[in-house]
Amino acid sequence: MGLISNLWEKQHGKQLMLSATGFGASLILFLASGYQLLFLQDSSEWGDLTGAAIGFGVLSGILLLIITPEFLSLKGYVSILDELKQIESLAELKRRRAEGDEAAKVLGAGHAQGWNDFLQERGLKKMK
Repeated sequence: MGLISNLWEKQHGKQLMLSATGFGASLILFLASGYQLLFLQDSSEWGDLTGAAIGFGVLSGILLLIITPEFLSLKGYVSILDELKQIESLAELKRRRAEGDEAAKVLGAGHAQGWNDFLQERGLKKMK
Protein backbone atom coordinates (compact mmCIF):
# COMPACT_ATOMS: atom_id res chain seq x y z
CA MET A 1 0.00 0.00 0.00
CA GLY A 2 1.09 3.52 -0.62
CA LEU A 3 1.82 6.27 1.83
CA ILE A 4 -1.56 7.95 1.39
CA SER A 5 -3.41 4.64 1.81
CA ASN A 6 -1.55 3.96 5.05
CA LEU A 7 -2.33 7.43 6.38
CA TRP A 8 -6.00 6.99 5.45
CA GLU A 9 -6.20 3.62 7.22
CA LYS A 10 -4.72 5.15 10.37
CA GLN A 11 -7.63 7.61 10.44
CA HIS A 12 -10.19 4.81 10.91
CA GLY A 13 -13.15 6.19 12.81
CA LYS A 14 -12.44 9.72 11.61
CA GLN A 15 -12.77 9.02 7.91
CA LEU A 16 -16.38 10.18 7.57
CA MET A 17 -15.63 13.50 9.25
CA LEU A 18 -12.48 14.04 7.17
CA SER A 19 -14.14 13.14 3.87
CA ALA A 20 -17.19 15.30 4.64
CA THR A 21 -14.95 18.25 5.47
CA GLY A 22 -12.84 17.75 2.36
CA PHE A 23 -15.93 17.35 0.19
CA GLY A 24 -17.60 20.46 1.60
CA ALA A 25 -14.50 22.64 1.36
CA SER A 26 -13.72 21.49 -2.19
CA LEU A 27 -17.32 22.04 -3.27
CA ILE A 28 -17.38 25.57 -1.85
CA LEU A 29 -14.08 26.39 -3.55
CA PHE A 30 -15.31 24.92 -6.83
CA LEU A 31 -18.56 26.90 -6.69
CA ALA A 32 -16.76 30.13 -5.75
CA SER A 33 -14.37 29.65 -8.66
CA GLY A 34 -17.27 28.98 -11.01
CA TYR A 35 -19.06 32.09 -9.80
CA GLN A 36 -15.96 34.19 -10.40
CA LEU A 37 -15.54 32.76 -13.90
CA LEU A 38 -19.20 33.14 -14.85
CA PHE A 39 -20.06 36.50 -13.36
CA LEU A 40 -17.03 38.41 -12.08
CA GLN A 41 -14.30 37.96 -14.69
CA ASP A 42 -15.44 41.04 -16.64
CA SER A 43 -15.57 43.16 -13.50
CA SER A 44 -12.86 45.80 -13.14
CA GLU A 45 -12.32 44.91 -9.47
CA TRP A 46 -12.42 41.10 -9.79
CA GLY A 47 -11.16 40.54 -13.34
CA ASP A 48 -7.52 40.12 -12.31
CA LEU A 49 -8.47 37.06 -10.22
CA THR A 50 -9.60 35.03 -13.24
CA GLY A 51 -6.32 33.10 -13.41
CA ALA A 52 -6.50 32.21 -9.74
CA ALA A 53 -10.13 31.16 -10.15
CA ILE A 54 -9.19 28.83 -12.99
CA GLY A 55 -6.38 27.31 -10.91
CA PHE A 56 -8.54 26.87 -7.85
CA GLY A 57 -11.36 25.50 -10.00
CA VAL A 58 -9.08 22.84 -11.48
CA LEU A 59 -7.59 21.99 -8.08
CA SER A 60 -10.98 21.73 -6.38
CA GLY A 61 -12.36 19.72 -9.31
CA ILE A 62 -9.55 17.18 -8.96
CA LEU A 63 -10.09 17.02 -5.19
CA LEU A 64 -13.81 16.47 -5.72
CA LEU A 65 -13.09 13.61 -8.12
CA ILE A 66 -10.91 11.97 -5.46
CA ILE A 67 -12.97 12.70 -2.33
CA THR A 68 -16.57 12.35 -3.52
CA PRO A 69 -16.64 8.55 -4.06
CA GLU A 70 -15.21 7.85 -0.61
CA PHE A 71 -17.54 10.37 1.04
CA LEU A 72 -20.61 8.91 -0.68
CA SER A 73 -19.56 5.38 0.22
CA LEU A 74 -19.18 6.27 3.90
CA LYS A 75 -22.41 8.25 3.84
CA GLY A 76 -24.10 5.16 2.39
CA TYR A 77 -22.94 3.10 5.37
CA VAL A 78 -24.41 5.71 7.72
CA SER A 79 -27.69 5.48 5.82
CA ILE A 80 -27.66 1.68 6.16
CA LEU A 81 -27.27 1.96 9.94
CA ASP A 82 -30.04 4.55 10.14
CA GLU A 83 -32.32 2.37 8.02
CA LEU A 84 -31.64 -0.72 10.12
CA LYS A 85 -32.35 1.17 13.33
CA GLN A 86 -35.84 1.97 12.00
CA ILE A 87 -36.76 -1.69 11.48
CA GLU A 88 -39.34 -2.94 13.96
CA SER A 89 -39.35 -6.62 12.98
CA LEU A 90 -36.80 -8.69 14.88
CA ALA A 91 -36.74 -11.32 12.12
CA GLU A 92 -35.92 -8.69 9.50
CA LEU A 93 -33.30 -7.17 11.76
CA LYS A 94 -31.67 -10.58 12.32
CA ARG A 95 -31.65 -11.18 8.57
CA ARG A 96 -29.96 -7.85 7.83
CA ARG A 97 -27.68 -7.73 10.86
CA ALA A 98 -24.59 -8.57 8.77
CA GLU A 99 -25.11 -5.36 6.77
CA GLY A 100 -25.14 -3.34 9.97
CA ASP A 101 -22.08 -5.13 11.34
CA GLU A 102 -20.16 -4.36 8.15
CA ALA A 103 -21.26 -0.71 8.13
CA ALA A 104 -20.32 -0.25 11.79
CA LYS A 105 -16.95 -1.91 11.21
CA VAL A 106 -16.15 0.34 8.24
CA LEU A 107 -17.26 3.52 10.01
CA GLY A 108 -15.61 2.61 13.31
CA ALA A 109 -15.56 4.69 16.49
CA GLY A 110 -18.94 5.98 17.66
CA HIS A 111 -20.90 4.24 14.93
CA ALA A 112 -19.70 0.81 16.02
CA GLN A 113 -20.50 1.57 19.65
CA GLY A 114 -23.94 2.91 18.71
CA TRP A 115 -24.67 -0.18 16.64
CA ASN A 116 -23.62 -2.48 19.48
CA ASP A 117 -25.77 -0.52 21.94
CA PHE A 118 -28.72 -0.78 19.56
CA LEU A 119 -28.26 -4.54 19.21
CA GLN A 120 -28.09 -4.94 22.99
CA GLU A 121 -31.21 -2.83 23.41
CA ARG A 122 -33.10 -5.03 20.93
CA GLY A 123 -31.82 -8.22 22.58
CA LEU A 124 -29.72 -9.39 19.64
CA LYS A 125 -26.42 -9.12 21.43
CA LYS A 126 -25.56 -10.08 24.97
CA MET A 127 -24.16 -7.46 27.30
CA LYS A 128 -20.53 -7.88 28.28
